Amino acid sequence: MNKKDILVLQETERKRIAEELHDTTVQDMVYLSQQLELVMLYMEQDLTLARLEAVTARKQIKHIIGGMRDTIYNLRPMIFDDIGWMAAWERLKKKFAEDHPDLEIVFDIDMIDTSDGLTAISIYRIVCEGCQNIIKHSKASHIQIGVKEIGNSIKIIIYDDGIGMQEEESGPSSHFGLQFIAERVKALSGKIKICSDSSGTKISIKIPRKAGD
Repeated sequence: MNKKDILVLQETERKRIAEELHDTTVQDMVYLSQQLELVMLYMEQDLTLARLEAVTARKQIKHIIGGMRDTIYNLRPMIFDDIGWMAAWERLKKKFAEDHPDLEIVFDIDMIDTSDGLTAISIYRIVCEGCQNIIKHSKASHIQIGVKEIGNSIKIIIYDDGIGMQEEESGPSSHFGLQFIAERVKALSGKIKICSDSSGTKISIKIPRKAGD
């Protein structure tokens, strides 16, 4: 991977973080601010209502703290060295199951060499973004994730049984999530194929075990 590819990955990661913070933490903080304004208003009119809003605000603060911890955890470049490759996927699956109990998620992950940290974390990021993309847009009830080592390549499959994408939306540049994935794959010298119809969407990715091979 050359310097240009690394810069592309860094810029893509910055955009991902910015969107994630905007869609989660910033919106949560706006809501918390509104709750605190209600607390101040009710303190002058009804102390019982003020206490109820304060309790709700406290829960919101805990929610924000949890979200920030998740963001910080996912930013750590040594995630696999810290808890291990398979444990990281189990943690991710558990989090999705807790946050989206009505969504069935199946992981089929091979044990691969994570000594190339950039490739390993990129695979993890691609899957995370793929799942988030499905949750936001597809209305799916089932997600299937595969990370398989085949010869000198690693194949990633991200499948959902959602509503699919319109023809004009199926390209990698159609929205941020797919753009993020496509840029990651390109920087890793990989290839991506997207098949989508009314029965669901399948993203197939193939990358060399070491970028540039």
